[in-house]
Amino acid sequence: MTTQITRAPVLSVGIFTKPHRSEEIRSILQELLPWLRGRGITAFLDMDGAKTLSGEKGWDKTDIANRSDLILVMGGDGTLLAAARVLGEQQLANDMGSGIPPILGINLGSLGFLTEVQTSELFEVLQQILSGHYLTEERMMLKTRVIRHGHSATESHVLNDVVINQGSKARLVEFDIYMDALFVTSLKGDGVIFSTPTGSTAYNLSAGGPIVHPEMDGIIMTPICPHTLTHRPLLLPANVRLEILIKKGDSVSATFDGQIDFPLIAGDLLEITRSQAKTTLIVSPNRNYFEVLRDKLKWGDRYQR
Repeated sequence: MTTQITRAPVLSVGIFTKPHRSEEIRSILQELLPWLRGRGITAFLDMDGAKTLSGEKGWDKTDIANRSDLILVMGGDGTLLAAARVLGEQQLANDMGSGIPPILGINLGSLGFLTEVQTSELFEVLQQILSGHYLTEERMMLKTRVIRHGHSATESHVLNDVVINQGSKARLVEFDIYMDALFVTSLKGDGVIFSTPTGSTAYNLSAGGPIVHPEMDGIIMTPICPHTLTHRPLLLPANVRLEILIKKGDSVSATFDGQIDFPLIAGDLLEITRSQAKTTLIVSPNRNYFEVLRDKLKWGDRYQR
C-alpha cells in the first residue's frame, strides 16, 4: 500500500553503493555527505563507497541497516535487490518489524525500474524526506529454502524472484510442483520462475509472464520454454506453500534475485513461502507506477516503422 504520512525526523542515513562505479559515486558523495552533515544527519557509508573517498570510514552493511533511519541505494536495480536482502535478513534476525529503514533508490544503472529517482532530483527528494513527508510502498518478499536429505541446505529472502534453470547445458529440467501439499503439475523445460509482483517486470516479463501491480499480493509462476506448450503462467495466492521437487537435470541451479546461485541435484526440494520480511521503498513523488512502465519499458507504445 502506498502511504504518505508525517513521520519522525531522519537522523541517520545509510548509503549502499554499486561497486565499479567509483568515479560517478565519488562525484555524488563529495556533494551529498557535506549536505547531510550540514543538516545534522549522520551518514554511514558502505565499504565500496568509502573506498572512493580518502578519510571516510566504511561500515558493514548489516551495521548500516541497524543504525540508519533511511537507506540510500546508489546504483541500479541489482544494487537495490542486494540491499533489500540485507535489510530483510536484519528485520527477521532482530525482529525489527516496521522499524526497518525504508530504501530510496538513486538510479545509476541502465534501466532503473526500482531505483527510479534520478541524480538530478536527489537533493529535492531528500529535502522532502528530511521534512518527514514522502510516499512509501511496502513490497512482499519470498522466503526460499532448499531442503536436501531432510535438512535445510540454504535459505534466502528475495524481493524479485527465485529461478530454477538448467545452467549451461541445453537439456531439460524435470520437476514436480506442489501447492499446500496438492499436486499442481509435472513440468519439463528450461526451468521456471517464481516471482513477486515487484519482480514481475524482470525475468518473468522476458519469459512471457504477466505484469502485476506491485501493491498486489501473489506469487507468479512462469515456466521457461516449457516442453508442453499448454503450460502457461499462473498467479497464485501469496499465503501458500510451494514445493518444487527436482526429478532430473544436469547443472540445475536455483538463482535468488538473479545474484546468488545454488546448485541443485535430483531429490532436492525447493520450498517457497511468503517471507515475514518486507521491503519498504520510497517512491518518487514526481511519477507514478504507470509512468514508470511507459518510460522504462515503453509499455503501451505503438510500433512505428
